[in-house]
Amino acid sequence: MEFFARAAKSTLSSLRTRISGGVVDARKTVRRAFLYPGAWINRRLRRNTVVIGITGSAGKTTTKDLCKSMLSEFGPCEATSQSANEHYAIAETVTRFRREHRFAVVELSASRPGYLDFPLQLVKPTISVLTVIARDHYSSFKSLEAIAEEKGKVVTALPPDGVAVLNIDDPRVREIGAATNRRVIWIGESPGATLRLIETRSVWPEPLTLKVEYQGRTHDVPTRLHGTQLSLAVLAALGVALAAGLPLERAIEALGKAESPEGRMQVVPCDDGVTFVRDDWKAPLWSLDAPFEFIRQARAARKVMILGTLSDYSGSASKVYPKVAKQALEIADLVVFVGPHAHRAVKGQADQAGKRLVGIPSVREAAIYLRSALRAGDLVLLKGSNKADHLVRLMLARTGNVACWKDKCGRASFCARCRYLRVASGPRSIEPIEPTSGAVPATGSAVVAQADGPPVIVGLGNPGEQFRNTPHNVGHRALDELCEEAGGVWEEDADGVVARVMLAGLPVTLFKPGANMNRSGDPLRRFLARLGTPLSRCIVIHDDLDLPFGDVRLKMSGGDAGHKGVRSVISTLGSGEFRRVRVGMRRSDDRRRALELVLAEYSKADEPTVRLALEKAAAIVCKEVRTLAGSAAQEGETSIEALEDASTRTETSVRDMA
Repeated sequence: MEFFARAAKSTLSSLRTRISGGVVDARKTVRRAFLYPGAWINRRLRRNTVVIGITGSAGKTTTKDLCKSMLSEFGPCEATSQSANEHYAIAETVTRFRREHRFAVVELSASRPGYLDFPLQLVKPTISVLTVIARDHYSSFKSLEAIAEEKGKVVTALPPDGVAVLNIDDPRVREIGAATNRRVIWIGESPGATLRLIETRSVWPEPLTLKVEYQGRTHDVPTRLHGTQLSLAVLAALGVALAAGLPLERAIEALGKAESPEGRMQVVPCDDGVTFVRDDWKAPLWSLDAPFEFIRQARAARKVMILGTLSDYSGSASKVYPKVAKQALEIADLVVFVGPHAHRAVKGQADQAGKRLVGIPSVREAAIYLRSALRAGDLVLLKGSNKADHLVRLMLARTGNVACWKDKCGRASFCARCRYLRVASGPRSIEPIEPTSGAVPATGSAVVAQADGPPVIVGLGNPGEQFRNTPHNVGHRALDELCEEAGGVWEEDADGVVARVMLAGLPVTLFKPGANMNRSGDPLRRFLARLGTPLSRCIVIHDDLDLPFGDVRLKMSGGDAGHKGVRSVISTLGSGEFRRVRVGMRRSDDRRRALELVLAEYSKADEPTVRLALEKAAAIVCKEVRTLAGSAAQEGETSIEALEDASTRTETSVRDMA
């Protein structure tokens, strides 16, 4: 009964998410309601299937894929797809178990406290693997001890005859193993390991090789992988083989055929002579050392690092990104930061680094720059958070026609399988980049970054759908129009909702304060403080009853003119030095009181006038964004048009030389 109660809770949670997101797919919700009981029944019908449950802060997917590849040499094996490790994906995997399956490998996520309880009841693992305990999802757990407690459930869920494969080198994993009464196969370098790592080597272009010791005998383990950080996944897969009673020699031979999972130190050579090392699934700060060391040791004509959004770090982004940039510059010949924090990485360092450090706010602009900056013989590390960046488009653009350059699309899957990859998105003025036809010599670096960060466009209004079509919420409506036109995605923030988009070819941040109009100042103050952006780089859009209906005016600074939302901003932040886009909302014949007028929905007949006013407001915003970016442009920081011009000049010079 407990399982079905959890299944119902998970289904209701899914439905709430769909409703809050504005999408209700009844068929999917019904299918999900029947999925969990069906998976529960199917698992109990497949009692002879050896199920391996894998969790950990890192290495889950690689370990899962290596186990699937290896175990398939010994019998039919099912496994979760890609990195799908949420409840629904796990249940779908269990429904695919068949009588002939000798093995099944299931990746288990522990994204928040209690998350493992439900899938462990469903999966009932025979063998459990715990790779490492680190700061992944730290914001949900608040401590490493809480993370260890949750991930340790994969061991306590084992049956009496179950086997745990545990990393002896991780002190918290070691504590979990010491407390269990299940059989443990210890893997790692430390003394006492059942399967002990004696030596590991991976110096590009040579693949990863291991030397391990088991029961007094030494074994060489050749692989097709790259990066010594994958040694733990190899050891874990071999530990699973031992737990399943398989001969170690045959398991080593089977592992030698396995390829790197997509986006995990995956080597992808391009026809133009550039080789990418894709480690772009996620980029928690603590995970950077291993790929950085791989590039440091690599033998290559030139080493390049392309870095996107970092995660799971404490402190401010303004301090973290420059520190990472400094580390990267000690290793690579060219370092390129891409995304909304790129300006932080290069700030104060660009002059010292010369032409070796580049900050570019969007993936599309980076693709334009890299089209000429990369050349044959380059070894390029691609490190970012896929859901935030989709950096793989930088590689795909060199081999094919990429049309989708949307920032923050929110999809978790890699772009190569996305149906929108060839579909244009974002600003209508942006056309797809043509694929690179050959290697083009680099012309040097360009820094694309605002000196004080992207401008913030603030829309004043009242949260709640019931206020959407009221005059007081024209600021929200204006931001919705800008976000949709730019192909952006709204995301929840502690102080409101935010979207990061490109306007007029420049990066901006759209922000709706998460408070009623009259209290807009506090959430805006907190948001700007976290962003490190001064109020002077804000453009505030709001309704104005002193202007005729549909009229739109720009005000550079001043007082609040009786507008309580603007008054809250000025009084809280202590300044009236910011731009305002005022949208007129009063007809000359409308004698209603202000409070009654601003909270009453306007009629359908008024909608064309409102939309025209929103278009005027958008045009003013784009013009002011260019103005705010003007000082940075004068200092040699280029916009997307300048990058395109530089690329054209480079290609012309190459033709002249030929």
